[in-house]
Amino acid sequence: MLRNRGVVLSVVGALYGLSAMGDQMALIALTLRLHDQGRSGLAISALVIAGVLPLVVVGPLAAPLVDRVESGRLIVVVTALQAVLGLGLAFVTDVMVCIGLLALLGAGLAVVSPALLLLVPEILGEENAARGYARLETFRSAGNVVGPVLAGLLIAAYGDRVALLCDAATFAAMAVAFLALRLRRRPVAGTNVNWLAQVREGVGVLGADRLLRTAIAALSAAILFTAVLSVARVFFIRDDLGASDTGYGVLVTAHTVGMLLTSALIAPRIPVTWQPRVLAGSGVLMGVALAVSSGVPVFAVTLGAFVLTGAANSLQALAIRNLIHARVPADVRGRAFASSGAALNGANLAGTALGGPAVSLLGGAGALALAGIGTLVVSVAGAPVLLRGQSDAQRTPTEVGRTSTEAGRPPTTDTDRPVGPARD
Repeated sequence: MLRNRGVVLSVVGALYGLSAMGDQMALIALTLRLHDQGRSGLAISALVIAGVLPLVVVGPLAAPLVDRVESGRLIVVVTALQAVLGLGLAFVTDVMVCIGLLALLGAGLAVVSPALLLLVPEILGEENAARGYARLETFRSAGNVVGPVLAGLLIAAYGDRVALLCDAATFAAMAVAFLALRLRRRPVAGTNVNWLAQVREGVGVLGADRLLRTAIAALSAAILFTAVLSVARVFFIRDDLGASDTGYGVLVTAHTVGMLLTSALIAPRIPVTWQPRVLAGSGVLMGVALAVSSGVPVFAVTLGAFVLTGAANSLQALAIRNLIHARVPADVRGRAFASSGAALNGANLAGTALGGPAVSLLGGAGALALAGIGTLVVSVAGAPVLLRGQSDAQRTPTEVGRTSTEAGRPPTTDTDRPVGPARD
């Protein structure tokens, strides 16, 4: 069965979704633990930041490891270490130790995520990578939907420790499964062995490409405004809509459902050459949906708008991945994924920080309007360059290799490495 590439990808996607589910369970369990201990909002904010900050700081610095080390082995080792950290997280009670362990788990995620992305073209082949990325996103979204619900049930029945132990178990399951799958993606030997130079190369390969540079800058600017939603929505839903706790849960879930449906049904059918157009259009869709929901505080309108924000979120994430895959040489692709992730997660952190003052000054509806209008403006501003780059997105692998050579790098071809699962 594991010789079937589609089955292999589904197994990998299921493991990715299982890990996402565990992450959600851990975050909810720790958040409720701190709340029940009477900790301040600052402590809870520090908890959230600890999980995301390593993706911004550690990701680019550790990224050469992703390109240098065989991906399957790297995932097994890192997820095994994460299982040990997760086990410790279930039994410690000191707030600072919890935050430190969560930061270490985030550092592991900063390595595992790009390594997983590098395995997709090895399983399905370069020409089917976009479909593979969409499949992974589908499973991840499903895990994000199930995680909070399962965490709530387990915490209510058995306490937060059981939920945290389940998170540790997801890491252990991922390590064992990847060990059994024996997936291989052997790194391509490069001429540059200096670690810091390789870190700079991951950033430089994105900056040297006008389309990628514009795409990441435009999406980062959009996320800066969109992330205000994570703070503003609770105030908007409870104060402006007057929704109950159940209504709040339904609306938050609507966003994730939009992501799940889009990654499963729509994203796999979009050609790679359309991705610049998709990135521009999804930013506009996100901005309009947020602006309309803030201006028409009706539950049904907000429900539909949040489904659309989830759809836009999924399209944006997949467009960036597909563009990087199409335009970055294979031997530096892991660093490119990590560097772009750092920029986007940094924008998310900054937008979340902006959300507090925005709500204090403008209220829930006003902050949501700011998120929508800001997202719309920056998306429209970046659209002309993205649309001009539509033809550039059709470059052949030969042209990608030539760009790499012009930047002082050797071109890379698919024949440099084996494709798919290792065979006995």
